[in-house]
Amino acid sequence: MLTSRLGLIYGCLFCSTFVSYLNAAETADTIFIQGKVITLDGRSQIAEAVAVRDGKVLATGSNSDIERLKDQQTRVIDLKGKTVIPGLIESHVHALRAARGELIQPHQELNSVAEVQAWIRERARELPPGRWISVPRTDITRLKERRHPTPAELDAACTTHPVYLNAARKDVLNTRGFELLGIKGKEDRLAGARILFDQQGKPLMMEGGGGAIRKLIPRETVSDAETREALKRLHAIYNSVGITSILERGSGVEEYREYEQLKAQNELTVRMTMTIRQQLRSAAAVEAFTKKLGLITGDGDDWVRVGPLKMTVDGGIHWGNTRLSEPYGETRRQFYNLEDADYQGDLFYSRELMEEVFEAGQKLGWQMCCHATGDGSVNEILTALEEVNRKLPVSGRRFCITHAYFPTVESVKRSKALGVCYDTQTYLFYRDADAINTIYGADWVNRFMGLKTFVDGGVPVAINSDHMNGFDPDHSMNAFNPFLAMYIAVSRKDIEGRVFGPEQKLSREQALRCMTIDAAYISFEEKIKGSLEPGKMADLVVLDRDYLTCPEAEIRQIKPVLTVLDGKIVFDASEVGRK
Repeated sequence: MLTSRLGLIYGCLFCSTFVSYLNAAETADTIFIQGKVITLDGRSQIAEAVAVRDGKVLATGSNSDIERLKDQQTRVIDLKGKTVIPGLIESHVHALRAARGELIQPHQELNSVAEVQAWIRERARELPPGRWISVPRTDITRLKERRHPTPAELDAACTTHPVYLNAARKDVLNTRGFELLGIKGKEDRLAGARILFDQQGKPLMMEGGGGAIRKLIPRETVSDAETREALKRLHAIYNSVGITSILERGSGVEEYREYEQLKAQNELTVRMTMTIRQQLRSAAAVEAFTKKLGLITGDGDDWVRVGPLKMTVDGGIHWGNTRLSEPYGETRRQFYNLEDADYQGDLFYSRELMEEVFEAGQKLGWQMCCHATGDGSVNEILTALEEVNRKLPVSGRRFCITHAYFPTVESVKRSKALGVCYDTQTYLFYRDADAINTIYGADWVNRFMGLKTFVDGGVPVAINSDHMNGFDPDHSMNAFNPFLAMYIAVSRKDIEGRVFGPEQKLSREQALRCMTIDAAYISFEEKIKGSLEPGKMADLVVLDRDYLTCPEAEIRQIKPVLTVLDGKIVFDASEVGRK
């Protein structure tokens, strides 16, 4: 472990590295000295200084060794004892979606029915009477009441506007909203919708009526230029919390072209790997889509590149349709308002169809990726992959499963044999662990976001946020502060400080690797970034305190002082607030 190596004498660790570089008589563009550089190399070495040249790490080592690499043109940055880490990789975001959404309606985190009501009242003051009010995404696992607001509670907030709230695949409207849909009592119906009524026969909520509602709500649009400017602002916020690379985890070719345009205009402040999402349902569909797309995994460069082809295999814990290995049972059914006693969650692909699509994608050169939240869906994916592996070697293709909230020792063992890797979201543990404990039970919450199971099983796992709405690093859907993410992985504490599954805690180095070198691995980039080693990209972050030794509670409070991308400073805390 890195923390056990702090007593090493820095200078002697780096002699062999410097011989080759010093003999080449290379000088640095910039050197960072008098610090604590967490390299995350194969030996977990810690240096005093790092040298950068032409956007790459030239060397790491002792202050005296690094200072030999400067000349009169070299910029010298005195770290004054501060800690340096590799640039952080946010391996699951929907940044373009968040940028567009913030232009249309800024996201607000709502944690109780009272906060929902207050937000509605404020919005009603801003909009002309009669305009629909759409409540920001609010998951019932995160509401204090752990239930949907009622139409009466929405009425108490507003009767002058129709109000719409969607959570857990159910739509709740105020009375005016239901009336505009033609629903007043039990005798009323809406095509394709299941409507739930209270004991007085008044509508409570409905499932499957979103299409009818969307027809009534005017669709707001923003221009590409506006979206691009909002995206640049979001990227700058990412930089401010130490993020230098992102994986857009579900977009299309149009979004890819947006990033290409930003790169062409020299306006990118993060590196981006694009996950292409498409629900393809045959080998022929995969072939046709790939031909039309004209892109494949690995296309692009170090700034904008194509990642995997993604398909959605099951639902989600917030929606009440994550695919489990057992029936939902009475408690989960009541919480999510489900009817089927044998329901195990949704599975959008059969095992046979997955096998067909996986094989076709692999033959064409795609890295494949699946959205799968439950243990049942993960098991089905692994079985399909095992069938493909009998025909084509799967190991080495780095098939990636995203989410996978309930890993088991057995599923991880199978994953290792197939070379499968994972990305998962600690912020969901932070916000939802107590609800999972109540609704699913102790066994489920103890392995919820079971990072140690992955790490101990030798399976690469990246931790991230699944950021999709909002610009606040700590209060978005979902919060994308990487130091909060690592704090959760290290502490296993939820938002109220409760610890669930302490055996799943990671060490600080393990958590940091999950947001650097292991995150680079899942996109085949571990040889060019994710650690501070000679020849790798000069993406690094200078911190305001020591990540390895500060009190555990302070990990989530860590702030970057400098964020450096390609050897250039893209965030400087000393410049914040200056005109």
